Amino acid sequence: MLVHSDARRRWLWTAAAAVAAYALLTVAVEVTWPPLVERDAVVSAAAHRLALEYPMWRAVMSAVTRTGDTVVLLSVLAFTLGFLLRRRMLAHLAFVCAAVAASATLRLVVHALVARDRPEGMLALAAGWSYPSGHTSHFATAALLLLMLVWPLLWARWQRIALVATVGGWAVLVGASRVALVVHWPSDVLGGWLVALAAVPFALMTHAVWRNHSRP
Repeated sequence: MLVHSDARRRWLWTAAAAVAAYALLTVAVEVTWPPLVERDAVVSAAAHRLALEYPMWRAVMSAVTRTGDTVVLLSVLAFTLGFLLRRRMLAHLAFVCAAVAASATLRLVVHALVARDRPEGMLALAAGWSYPSGHTSHFATAALLLLMLVWPLLWARWQRIALVATVGGWAVLVGASRVALVVHWPSDVLGGWLVALAAVPFALMTHAVWRNHSRP
């Protein structure tokens, strides 16, 4: 997987900005910064009322959120790794593994340290601490990986626009569904998106540097 110098610089800045934003958001969550807590409470209460008032909306959000379940994403990951291994695309395989590992580490360490409670009145089953959202970070990571793997294969502009709109839009929907079902605070979802935006570019950069240094 080749990463040109200009693209490498952009991804580096993306990862740095995401890490900085993630750190700031985590501090705000940890110290229960009043503006953040108040905004989370307002949005969560509105989402709860909307879901109870419109059962169809709740059903749609429940269907969307299931696409981000661990079983679904692990199945997709297993298929992807198997495909790359079968095609002997070992550089791509290493990149995907590094990105998944980085994303999981960034989420789980903060998840355990912050230990934030979930909102009251949850409308779907959910276990564990709230921040950052696992569904969101996992699906956003998968979406970014799909974009990076498929992007070089697409030449038409409309194809790339369709790919970004479909994959990116669904990642946003999965995150939104966690708030809509009142199983996560809005800032949990934002944290999940930032995890993916930090982990995947970081893995790409690390992999590119390793590839360059490992060449004879």
